[in-house]
Amino acid sequence: MEDMIIIRPPVEANSLLVGVTEGCWWNQCRFCGVYINQLTGEIIQKYRIRPIERVFKELEILKQRYGDFISTLFMAGGEALSAPTDHLLKILHKINELFPHLKRISCYAKNLDILRKSDEELRQLHEAGLTICYMGLESGSRRILKMMKKGTTPENMIKAGKKLMKAGIQLSVYIILGLGGVEYSEEHAIETANVLNQMNPTIFRFRTLNIMPTSELWKDIQEGKFEIVSPYGILKEQLTIFKHLNDSVTSYVFNDHVSNYDSFEAKLPDEREFIIRYLEARLRDPATKRLRHKGLLHM
Repeated sequence: MEDMIIIRPPVEANSLLVGVTEGCWWNQCRFCGVYINQLTGEIIQKYRIRPIERVFKELEILKQRYGDFISTLFMAGGEALSAPTDHLLKILHKINELFPHLKRISCYAKNLDILRKSDEELRQLHEAGLTICYMGLESGSRRILKMMKKGTTPENMIKAGKKLMKAGIQLSVYIILGLGGVEYSEEHAIETANVLNQMNPTIFRFRTLNIMPTSELWKDIQEGKFEIVSPYGILKEQLTIFKHLNDSVTSYVFNDHVSNYDSFEAKLPDEREFIIRYLEARLRDPATKRLRHKGLLHM
């Protein structure tokens, strides 16, 4: 079924959403059962690059509906940057033709898709209007990336992030708090901070691990192989990350996902100590230990 699933970052809630790809070509991350039921093998949405004629038609319909009252547009699909560069350039040119006043054009970008593009291709995409890409770092721990079948390494994450920013495209990376479970909670936090120190993304964002019942991770939890980190432990992971960041990190930080147990934003390094003091105070508060999981089974 076409156009069945569209996922976008919280910051793109008010953006125009235009599907560029569907499904996921990787489909192996053990915490994600969005496009395939990992327990049964049932495909929920097949991966494909959407026909450019259909994308153009949708853009024209959206132009008729919204006119020039659009400031941001998200090229949807979990693997939008996996599309050939020529395909993406044609779409970007059409977007700019129909919506000349856009302030931001964005998409998701898997690190492996970034690495497959040449420096010149990424530069062309930036010049055609691609403003920012959202990349799932998830964790800086080699062990956890392997355990979760991300199919990459911390070195590749750093390389892809720097390559994207070198082309002029802003980089926003996602960190999944709790992804190492209780066993590797501290490693997850420390190694994630180490990657951020080397990558220095434009932005990094936190979200808390949700467990989809269609994921392999769900099975691990049922079998007692993975222990979910408590809300208190999630806040402690955040504190550990901030404590291990150095002053070379000049990123903006957003704790803006509905799954999180706090909401804040900061500019580093200036506000790092303030965030550390704030999280320390939260952890000293007895009420924090009584927090319960929220939205555990939802994206």
